[in-house]
Amino acid sequence: MIQRVQSLYLLFAALVQVIFATGTYFTYQLTDVSYCVTGSGVFNSSGEKIGGDMKTLILGIGISLLALISIFLFKNRKQQIKLSRIGGLLTMAEIVFVIISYVKVKELPINNVSIGYVNFILPISTLLFFLAAKAVKKDDELVRSVDRIR
Repeated sequence: MIQRVQSLYLLFAALVQVIFATGTYFTYQLTDVSYCVTGSGVFNSSGEKIGGDMKTLILGIGISLLALISIFLFKNRKQQIKLSRIGGLLTMAEIVFVIISYVKVKELPINNVSIGYVNFILPISTLLFFLAAKAVKKDDELVRSVDRIR
């Protein structure tokens, strides 16, 4: 199970999703106060939550659970392929949520915006999900070819 390459892809995708869900997306400064946008919402410099929702946090944790569930479905390869593709598409939706929140912040009269590192690792998760789906499909074709030989 863990020795298969698709299991490693899914495990790393789950890890990247947890890092993304708990990380800082970007920070900005409005007048004298700096704000931090995370998966849990928008926080000011004193750590008080002033807005936002938890949709990216919930989505990130849900996608990581989807990846972990998919690892243990190694006997049902069609289901594993389907879950891997769904995970990749949900990760793309996560990217869209982050871009939308960034555009909303850019509309404010802000001084400086710094983008967090977690935004740059999120496409890696998408790539890992689709690589896992491809590896599972390749594994399925190998098993079918061996079955034909018998």
